[in-house]
Amino acid sequence: MSTIDETTMIARALAVGPAERVVQWSTRRSVLDWAGAFLLIAGVLASAAYGWLRPDYNWDMVAYIATALEDRFEDAETLHEQTWARVDPGATDAQEYHLKYSNPYNLHQWENPADFQSQLSMYRVKVAYIGLLRLLEPVTGLATASILLSVVPSFLVGLLCLWWLWRAEALQGAFFLLPLLLVADYSRMTSASSPDMLLAVVSLAAIYALWRGREWLGCLLLFASVFVRPDNIILIFALLIAAILFNWRKVPFLVTFLASFVACLAISKLGDHPGWWAHFYFSCFQIQNSMTGFDPDFSLATMIRGYVRGVVVALQFNDWPAIFLGLVAGWALLARNGRMGEPRANALAFALVIGTLGKFASFPLPDDRFYFVFIVGLALVLVASWKPLLDAVAVR
Repeated sequence: MSTIDETTMIARALAVGPAERVVQWSTRRSVLDWAGAFLLIAGVLASAAYGWLRPDYNWDMVAYIATALEDRFEDAETLHEQTWARVDPGATDAQEYHLKYSNPYNLHQWENPADFQSQLSMYRVKVAYIGLLRLLEPVTGLATASILLSVVPSFLVGLLCLWWLWRAEALQGAFFLLPLLLVADYSRMTSASSPDMLLAVVSLAAIYALWRGREWLGCLLLFASVFVRPDNIILIFALLIAAILFNWRKVPFLVTFLASFVACLAISKLGDHPGWWAHFYFSCFQIQNSMTGFDPDFSLATMIRGYVRGVVVALQFNDWPAIFLGLVAGWALLARNGRMGEPRANALAFALVIGTLGKFASFPLPDDRFYFVFIVGLALVLVASWKPLLDAVAVR
């Protein structure tokens, strides 16, 4: 029996002889499953290749390389000189100009080594990322190490997504997941040198372990994640709330949260972090050329302006708010139609939704990359529950 609607000229052409057989073959479930898997891995490989061949020499790369060098060059002048000696050779002329001269802040940091060093207190707290840079340095050099620590985790994120969809029997969900990944900043994060992709692979592996019911493994990965970015404690707290409300085993999450909280305090103190308010003021209200002795008085008006700025910039120039609302609507539709059958999936979706909101509430940075873990984790949970089928048998 033909599966083609024969009401149009194209449809009639496709319903004839060999064309119909090609259509029937190409709309089989096994073919579409393989096509979805191929599309996802092709997108992942393309992003990784571009990130390796055309890396983004951004300001974060400079700051993290300087932080990795602090243990051997304490003098600000020498640290500044040695940092740029490692950045300049790989940067294009345009990238070098942007890093040094494109705005007053960058120019000031290029011309003032002591003020440049003062900025590093906000980067030292990513201790696992800095440690991996130092570990790779003898083999690759620091600049290449920073590129690898985005490209390799990006590739692993793609493999994890593919594995998750395969285990959930939802490979056709790749047709929806790959565009979402790209809009959610996956490709740009692969090219940029920052801890964000490393955090993503550790956190998404933890969420997958929890989806599989392996609480202790998931919690161990979550604890490791705070050494990549301490603010990932927001995700841990959201999962603790979900464990309480959805009657999971509470002890693993409580132990993980308390251990992570202590670790964050120790990391902040040992790294000489300026504190939440000074960092909020710097990132959300007004950039400071020097963080030495910077301790602004708390101001409710300044805090409100920081949140307003975060909302406006997020809505005007970033995609995560729209993706987030779309995913929440998708969650509601799946639940209404009985497609969120597993209580564990609902609990994870709940944790990732409140985690996204909590992430913004705790520090209203507008960039997509800060919400990538929550957005992609939620998308994977929903697609794994939905199990979309595009094959001809499903359509009939």
